[in-house]
Amino acid sequence: MSIEIKKLEHTYNENTPFSHAALKGIDLSIPEGKVTAIIGQTGSGKSTLVQHLNGLLIPTAGTLDICGFHIQPLLKIKDVKQLRKEVGLVFQFPEYQLFEETIGKDIAFGPKNFGTSEEDASQLVKKILPVVGLDESYLDRSPFDLSGGQKRRVAIAGILVLNPKVLVLDEPTAGLDPQGAQEMMTLFMNLNKKEGKTVLLVTHDMEHVMNYCDHVIVLSHGEVTQEADVKEFFKHPEYLHEIGINPPSIVRLKMQLEENGFEMDPDIMDMNSLVDSIEKQVKKHE
Repeated sequence: MSIEIKKLEHTYNENTPFSHAALKGIDLSIPEGKVTAIIGQTGSGKSTLVQHLNGLLIPTAGTLDICGFHIQPLLKIKDVKQLRKEVGLVFQFPEYQLFEETIGKDIAFGPKNFGTSEEDASQLVKKILPVVGLDESYLDRSPFDLSGGQKRRVAIAGILVLNPKVLVLDEPTAGLDPQGAQEMMTLFMNLNKKEGKTVLLVTHDMEHVMNYCDHVIVLSHGEVTQEADVKEFFKHPEYLHEIGINPPSIVRLKMQLEENGFEMDPDIMDMNSLVDSIEKQVKKHE
């Protein structure tokens, strides 16, 4: 079942001099079982939007239907705890999700909160640690003694241990080195392809959008300005420049080649195909 968002609005500090409309009439149908990127400049409303998906924020207007839950203004969400189990949200700043004295206790908090025994929760924690690239030597360490990248891994483990149907990731590779970022993205893609989880990825990294996502939603000033299949989206790099987002490297390379007289097939989105196209055109002029 897709995520259905209709006329969604959110105003911070409503009816005060500090009122700010962060979302303005959002209409979206986010496909189930796909990887959807949510992009836009800072302040476009990305984080505000995803915090509605598990009830952290309630709409000022409009409705949202997700995992069998109906969310609307002024209506208390029935069993919000279950909603947050079904829809796992990893914050942009992992420190917001870490609060226990040890990593083991932090990751086990969710399962125990749902009635899992101490022993079973401990086993779940041990199973999830290697999934995020950590080992049992971390169990008794304080999460606040970790690097930014390690904190992010622990925060992700604390969500994955609950086995959510929908995984919402707000800049999930921030603070990770390139290898760590690739490992995390591979993990998320495996969860999508092998377990069928719906993944929503808030990111500024267009390489990740091109290489891992199926669908793109663009926000600007609290409104949806574009929604498209990933391949179709990157056929129009001029639009990315208009909204202040740097295109992926292969798209930039194609633009440079076109400026130097090469003809570029808009459907080419991988390096091998690009090299083949260049070789054919060079041979024609030999």
